[in-house]
Amino acid sequence: MGVPAFILAALAGVTLLLLATGSGHAREDAREPLPQPLRLENALAHIDRAHPTLLRAQASRERSERELETVQALGDVQVDARLEARWIEPNDLTALPGNDDSRAQLFARKLVSDFGRTRSTVAASRQEAEAARAEEELTQSRHRLDVMRSFLDVALADLAFTRDTEAMASAFVGLQRARDRNELGQVSDIDLYELEARYQTARGTRLRALQEQRRTRAELAEVLNRPDQPPAQVLAPALPLELPQLPPLDELLARIGEQSPEIAIRRAQLEVERHRTDAARALNRPRLSAEVQLGAWVREFGGERNPAAAGLILEIPIYQGRQRNAAVGVATAERHLAEAELAQAMIETRGALRQLFFEIEALLVQRDEALARLDYRELYIDRARALYDMEERADLGDSMVQQSAAAHFEAETEFALALAFERLALLLGDPSLSAFPHDP
Repeated sequence: MGVPAFILAALAGVTLLLLATGSGHAREDAREPLPQPLRLENALAHIDRAHPTLLRAQASRERSERELETVQALGDVQVDARLEARWIEPNDLTALPGNDDSRAQLFARKLVSDFGRTRSTVAASRQEAEAARAEEELTQSRHRLDVMRSFLDVALADLAFTRDTEAMASAFVGLQRARDRNELGQVSDIDLYELEARYQTARGTRLRALQEQRRTRAELAEVLNRPDQPPAQVLAPALPLELPQLPPLDELLARIGEQSPEIAIRRAQLEVERHRTDAARALNRPRLSAEVQLGAWVREFGGERNPAAAGLILEIPIYQGRQRNAAVGVATAERHLAEAELAQAMIETRGALRQLFFEIEALLVQRDEALARLDYRELYIDRARALYDMEERADLGDSMVQQSAAAHFEAETEFALALAFERLALLLGDPSLSAFPHDP
């Protein structure tokens, strides 16, 4: 006989109950609960900007922007006040009596030019801020990929649990039938023990599948920054997926230098080091500043103390020891390191692209295999049902297990293809290569 429907229904009900209560005594999340059942588009729409991964990238970008503002402020007007309360013993030659020599002075200074040093420093900070913004965008895209991967892992775990539940139920039915026949002497003890071992193996496999369901749901909740809301139900995308066309490998390789976000960030970091090298070379250049002074004194000394003064100040470094050469050496070494990292990133990106391309090619062939296997299993189970109706076949359990295994294999292949295309889109910065493009 086939697998009893009440067994599958009961097992499924227990599973949903365990998954719904898996968080134990976790506190209630104050945020809006996730939709039920949860679809992939829902998960992507509920990405939390407060996730630590995204907050870290945001903080890094904000720090770079504040550092840029700090460097840009080097050219601002600086105003200082100096107040002195002074007691003196008057000189015998002075005609001014009294001991109070207090004074108040106001200084305003603005850098007119340092002949390129500040300009190079500002350019380096501006380029670094742009690189941080690009890094933040790349982090957001990678996090989106993590959400997608976690969601599809949950959907795949559900299919695996269905397959393994059917396998356990089929093994249980076969074991019960063998026990009845063993009592009649129609099945030997050794054959009965073999079926018992198969059932226990299937039981252990199903338990691991149940654990995988709970683990993947917990991971999805974590990546959505909702650890207290593991989804009880997910609704997988309809299969087969609509996948983009895979461009030729040579075309993809030619696009790396211009489109890859990782390479763009490495280039920006190289420009940062080049500007810093220019700034180090300008350490010994003069500084031209404009200064205005305002002052008031208790004791006046004729023309020696003026209430207002203005002038240009040129500061010329005469000797700095080895400071400039050391600074230039460090900046040059950092620039060489950035050049090497850019070249290495190009090598690694090309290698990753080739690996992805070959992986997608193999998965596309595997996709044909999965569809053929699923078609075969659907026809096979139709024939098995017909034989069962004519009482020529005693059990439908194995056919159902094989059909569930074929469905799992198809989903595994489709999901692997979707994630491979998403990684390719991320690698090249081309959303058109994504199986689940961003909602404009």
